[in-house]
Amino acid sequence: MTTQAPSSTPLSTPMELRLLHRPEEMSAASELVAQIWKVQNTQSHVSPELLTAFAHAGNYVAGGFRGHELMAVCVGFFYQPRENALHSHIAGVRPDAAGTGWGRALKHHQRDWCLARGVTRVTWTYDPLVARNAYFNLHKLGCEVEVYLPDFYGPMGDGLNQGQHSDRIMVAWHIGQATAPSRAEKEHGPAVLRSVDRRPQLDLGRAESLPRCVVEIPSDIEALRRHEPELAISWRLALRRALGGLLEEGWGVVDFDRRGHYCLTRST
Repeated sequence: MTTQAPSSTPLSTPMELRLLHRPEEMSAASELVAQIWKVQNTQSHVSPELLTAFAHAGNYVAGGFRGHELMAVCVGFFYQPRENALHSHIAGVRPDAAGTGWGRALKHHQRDWCLARGVTRVTWTYDPLVARNAYFNLHKLGCEVEVYLPDFYGPMGDGLNQGQHSDRIMVAWHIGQATAPSRAEKEHGPAVLRSVDRRPQLDLGRAESLPRCVVEIPSDIEALRRHEPELAISWRLALRRALGGLLEEGWGVVDFDRRGHYCLTRST
């Protein structure tokens, strides 16, 4: 497994965001994905050859650089022509640069690239139990939740997902809109899933006659997976019933707030 080496480039070095083309860039991108997902380079979710083929066919393969160091990578491929959309398959930031703006900068680079090609909708999946990703996707970018996908990828053997169900949420980023939807952090009704002594407590009946509710998730599910995997699995199954069930019944997610709540409203 690749280990993280300290960065030798000053943090003041500006970001450079660009498409990847050369073989050595594809190898570096594949290795970075392996590092982020904690697998051997040969087990990376995207091989150099696949990235080369994607780029050659006109898809989105881009990286964020600090000097000569690759700090972030994002890969997307097009839907069938009539969809006029890009699916952003994988995106990641080097662990020592997480939370420093690389992810947002690369997403906006992807947005500009898409708009230049007439693409107005970008989709991707994320793990609905990872709070920071939910907040970034739903609150900061203003994405819309399209569907809850139970065990979407089946069993996964990487260091982040091993031993856990691969439930995902599909979101859509409508980049053709003039402004992002307004996201106001406020109370949205009772909690139908909440943490009680760190364990999930589910009560779907609390929202039966109300127009709004919230679904709470842990602040750091990744720590739970490392130290208490059975507790992490119980949260997965509870969230599948709560959030997945409400979406199937026609509820819609309108925000994800800093307290770790999916905020939902009932469709009229």
